[in-house]
Amino acid sequence: MRCVWPLLSVLALSCADDSGPVVVDARWNLTCPSQSQAGCGAPAPDTCLNDGDGVHERAIVGEHGETSCTGDPIIATCEAIERSSGTNYRLEADVGGEFAFELVALVGSDNTPVEQSPCNVTIVEDGLPYDIGACGTADPSPEQPCQLSNITVGDSDVTLDLQCEALLSSTTGLGFDVGATGGGPATIRFANCTGL
Repeated sequence: MRCVWPLLSVLALSCADDSGPVVVDARWNLTCPSQSQAGCGAPAPDTCLNDGDGVHERAIVGEHGETSCTGDPIIATCEAIERSSGTNYRLEADVGGEFAFELVALVGSDNTPVEQSPCNVTIVEDGLPYDIGACGTADPSPEQPCQLSNITVGDSDVTLDLQCEALLSSTTGLGFDVGATGGGPATIRFANCTGL
């Protein structure tokens, strides 16, 4: 009997996540705030996380634990916890603590953030968090700089569009607009999420 318990534990662990590691496709572009008096954050010099054309795009693409082009592992987390008022999501994509995206939001059955509930976006650029990022479905504003739209959940995947105006750093007070290269919202996708 003593030999059976460790074997059962190993089997339970191997079956706990049979869909594989979390996979992320998170790409966003940083520009100086266009509709705000906030000063512009300082983007890192071109890195291998963009194509080196001077556009400040970041791309974290791969699966959890995979080595990124920087030599650091990709940390990808996608967790969903059912609540009485909706589903609480925590999505994170991180490369070496230097570049990251994180979203914490309570999303209702209509696939929109629940009003008056915690919803926040954080972008990390060159190790500095831009984290004054309240989010919701309304157009970006000083009170709610980040707009989430087109949230879709299917099987174990979560996809959303994100656009922020003057996403500020609590450390420096400087900020960025966040969206897609060429304008419009950035599309973020996570697969093999837990809790879905």
